[in-house]
Amino acid sequence: MRNFHSVVEGNTAEQKFINLRGDKIVRKATKEEDIKQHWDVLDSEYGRIDVKAQKRLSRSGSVQNDYHWYELKTVKRPPKWESGKGWGIPNEVPRLIAFELQDRFILVNPEDVIDDLRDRCKELGRGEFLLYRREGRGDLMTMLPVWYLEQNSTAVIHKESETEF
Repeated sequence: MRNFHSVVEGNTAEQKFINLRGDKIVRKATKEEDIKQHWDVLDSEYGRIDVKAQKRLSRSGSVQNDYHWYELKTVKRPPKWESGKGWGIPNEVPRLIAFELQDRFILVNPEDVIDDLRDRCKELGRGEFLLYRREGRGDLMTMLPVWYLEQNSTAVIHKESETEF
């Protein structure tokens, strides 16, 4: 499986978020809610949350804490093999995106940043606020610096420090 590590890292980040929030998690999204509405868990305090694991800048790179990829358009998918709105685009479902970092999750509302991103992200390339497409995939994304996520955050949830015994 080509994206095996990404799937494992995503599931791990989601579980960390669930563990941190404890009984504030009402339920996990169904597969259809996850795919079509772009959310993973329902939180009693924050509502629907789409959890994003720490990212690599490239598939072969190391996980880092300076940037997060922000998806504006999804990859082409069956049955029509068309792209759809990405998880970073506001849709009919109010939700927050929880961006994982080493020591915290930064929660951002797509509605709070989309207009600014449309103004900032105008040129193609691979870097901060540039529009990046993978050949033949139909997707569109940009690289957001952590300072931007912090500046536009709805909330920050700190991870509990782990104690070694």
